[in-house]
Amino acid sequence: MFLYPNAIEDGLTNMARDWLLFDQADSPSFRHYQWSSMETSFGYGQDWEWVEEITGISVDQLIRRPTGGGIVKHGKDWTYCLVIPRTHQSFSIQPLDFYKEVHLCIASAFARQHVVTTLQPCPTNKEKMIPGDCFEEPVGWDLMNVDFSKKVAGAAMKKSRKGLLLQGTILMDKAWALNKQKFQESLTHCLADMVGEKIERANWTSKFSNEMEKLHHQFSSLDWKKKRIRS
Repeated sequence: MFLYPNAIEDGLTNMARDWLLFDQADSPSFRHYQWSSMETSFGYGQDWEWVEEITGISVDQLIRRPTGGGIVKHGKDWTYCLVIPRTHQSFSIQPLDFYKEVHLCIASAFARQHVVTTLQPCPTNKEKMIPGDCFEEPVGWDLMNVDFSKKVAGAAMKKSRKGLLLQGTILMDKAWALNKQKFQESLTHCLADMVGEKIERANWTSKFSNEMEKLHHQFSSLDWKKKRIRS
């Protein structure tokens, strides 16, 4: 599993990098990143006018993700991206099962630092609906704190003929006093074991950088934010 360098960048750049990994990766890939300022993202399937109304933020300032899910406030969260190419064996894992296994890995990384979390039960009959605020509306196999009073981790997914893109967000309580480097090491090793790969460090190459400007423009365009039209 390719492990890309951590980064602190603006939301549009974060989306562009995630999409590049999804579009061009030929091996499972993982990256952790932060946000250079407070920003709000919303899911591929959400109505932008409703999101504007709920958040009070102009669509010009919002970030539409290429994955599903609901509204997420960024800036203090621990954000990551996991990509699985269609040709990889783990692509055959059912999406809900894959989602569960990722959150079990996150739970394991927390447990190594004596933080206890638990999975939100998955309902037997799941109704199809467009989510609202991601961290106010937990869904099946989200990661919760021990008494289910607070959502700790959630993710949004896109699965297509290219592969699987998972964009995840983790809220870490300062009271936990986590060693974030050790947390990342535990998480990435668990994920690598899950997909049957060894960790291999990777860097951004010219094949990525040549596409960044075009993708940055795409994710900033109103055609994308309002109509989900890719330029």
